[in-house]
Amino acid sequence: MIDQFGVFMWEYVPGTPSDILKGWACSYGGYREDVGRSVCRLEVPSSRVTVILGFGDRLQISSLCSKLAPVKYRAFVVGLGEDSLITEHSGMQRCIEIKLLPWAADRLFRGASAEFAQGIVNLEDNWGKDAPLLIEQLSEMSAWQERFSLVDRFLSERFAASNRTIRPEIQWAWDQLERHGGCVPIRQLARMIGWSNRHFATRFRDQIGITPKAAARRIRFNHAHQLLNSSASYALSEVAAICGYSDQSHFVREFRLFSGCSPTVYQKAHFADLLGTPGDIVKS
Repeated sequence: MIDQFGVFMWEYVPGTPSDILKGWACSYGGYREDVGRSVCRLEVPSSRVTVILGFGDRLQISSLCSKLAPVKYRAFVVGLGEDSLITEHSGMQRCIEIKLLPWAADRLFRGASAEFAQGIVNLEDNWGKDAPLLIEQLSEMSAWQERFSLVDRFLSERFAASNRTIRPEIQWAWDQLERHGGCVPIRQLARMIGWSNRHFATRFRDQIGITPKAAARRIRFNHAHQLLNSSASYALSEVAAICGYSDQSHFVREFRLFSGCSPTVYQKAHFADLLGTPGDIVKS
């Protein structure tokens, strides 16, 4: 995007994953931002595991629910924890953002889903010396397609080398939860698979990182979040009904728990010239 004075502000370039990565439900894109001022954003929880490969300013990240001091990251993983995050950088950001279905992330990171659900994980803690080497190579490249090709090869090799087995029952259960917007009884899923409720919850948490009930809440919130982002014309009562909340007050409570603010405040909050949601709507 170019501003009214002809100055570059930001760009987002979607990548095209190889057939191998498409089979693992992987998507990615490149983001570049150069705005000459600090930027603070609110990042709400997602139903995808997010991997950030940054090669610009380090992102300073803090959790709304944590009393720990903010930490600066360049390459990191955000799992299915419940906390919203505040991210800040000084004005220049370059990164590739990778989105993964949770069961695919469990394969890629060889069973680290439970760890990811506890908070942000530095990529070097999981990938070792391969992480900084990948970041260095990305930073030396000048074209997005060149970077995408490197990331594609790197991820394909790691998927192929992983010995983590994904249970088809868990893939099916996740698909059912998403297909029904999180509004499907967990007992029904366990019964259809042929497992006890306890066994289903244990297996699901082992490969997804959170319980089926927590996943259903997350998926329902994400559906509501997408509706709010897609149009300012939705009334809160409409969103609550569409997404399966018992009533508007239930929806507002859940939205505030996940995002740190009311859906009304969130729906009205926008940058004038950038993507995303300003962090000052929740930052004191």
